[in-house]
Amino acid sequence: MNLLPFFKWCDATWIGEVIRQSTTIFPVIEVLHLFGLTILLGTLTIIDLRILGIGMRRQSIPTVVSNLGPLTVWAAVVTIVSGILLFLSEALKCYDNQAFPWKMWLLLAGILLYPLFQRRMTRSGALESSAQMKIVAVLSLVFWYGVALAGRAIAFV
Repeated sequence: MNLLPFFKWCDATWIGEVIRQSTTIFPVIEVLHLFGLTILLGTLTIIDLRILGIGMRRQSIPTVVSNLGPLTVWAAVVTIVSGILLFLSEALKCYDNQAFPWKMWLLLAGILLYPLFQRRMTRSGALESSAQMKIVAVLSLVFWYGVALAGRAIAFV
């Protein structure tokens, strides 16, 4: 399946054009993207480390998740929306970039992992020492830090 026509269409959108032609819009969106990703990685790291039994042992997993959940969702929305805007402004650059597909696959895996497994498993304190829960926590860390590394690699590959 050739995705080049889709990437060309994205690159030609008026939003992409406006962002590309401005000297300030792209950097502002990039800062928002990195800010959202930093908050997202921070909250997910705290949750995943708590699931793994590293730190915050006085608080139950459901308590940690309920306290950080809204901030995690907010950060994910900021990161994804700003990421779409950045993509629209440089879609053709992403098409030829070897790191971009890795970022997208890892992003998809991270997005699917949260509602399908992690959120459901962390609602109940009964699974606090579950091996399955720990595997999901490790996968979450791998996927989300992989998204960040692949995203950074886009600039260098």
